[in-house]
Parts: sequence; structure tokens; C-alpha cells
Amino acid sequence: MLERVKGSSGFTFIEILMVMIMLGVLTQMAWNFSADVRQRSSDVSAVADGRNLITVVRANFINLDNVQFDHDPDDGQVIGTVDTGGNPRSPVFTLSPGVRARIELGSQSGVAEQGYYEAYLFHVNGTPDASPSGKREFWYLADQQNAIFSLPAY
Repeated sequence: MLERVKGSSGFTFIEILMVMIMLGVLTQMAWNFSADVRQRSSDVSAVADGRNLITVVRANFINLDNVQFDHDPDDGQVIGTVDTGGNPRSPVFTLSPGVRARIELGSQSGVAEQGYYEAYLFHVNGTPDASPSGKREFWYLADQQNAIFSLPAY
């Protein structure tokens, strides 16, 4: 019996160590890939919300609705809760969870052919970037007077 143990060929310590190192490298690569996929899927969520939001904005421009679109990321997820006079109104859009909007130049909504809207949308779990939010931001523009409507390419 002792001779069978001595004569059997098994794995050496170096072979086992190399397998463990390869498994560790593969695990780290898979972890980095999945983290990147999660960040990019969060970015896609922000892009989708932005496209839907610009559709709502354009509809408000066409209908001459009186909506103030100015929005700060800390304002929450509802957009358009007041009119241009500062009076409360029902919100025109609700962002998806994790998506934030920075709308610097609000609309001149309610005046024919004067609608203007400029927004930056990002996801809190999105791709890191050097933007003011620290995340990759997507820019949207609706300028009714000059007939310019810009959507980001992702």
C-alpha cells in the first residue's frame, strides 16, 4: 500500500499554485468585465430617459404647455412640477431610479416657436468621467426657434 502512494504521480505544489494564480487572474478579468457592463447599462438607462424626456419636452412645446423645466440633480426624480410663474403643477416626467438630470436652461414653454431646452442626464452608477457630476453625462438640446433637436449617440 505504501508503495502505491509513493509511486503514484500527483500534482506538485508549483502546478497547484499556477492553477490558483490562473483562476485568480480569470476571476479578476470577469469581475472587471461585469462591473464595466453594469456601468454601461446604467448609462444606457440615462440615454433612454433622456430620449423619452426630450419627446415630452417637444410635445409640451407643440401644445404650448406652461412648464418650467429647470432641474437640479438634487431636486429628485420628477421634472416639470412648476409652471413658468412658479405655480405648482403635475409633473411632466419622472426619471428612472438612479438617473439624475441637470437642466441648466429651461424652456420658454407656452410661447409659440420660442421653446428652448438643454439638459445633461447621467446615472449615479454610470461610467466615471471628469464631468461636474463625476459620471458620464449625456447632452440633449431642443431649440424650437432654430429647429435644432440634438440627441447623443451612444
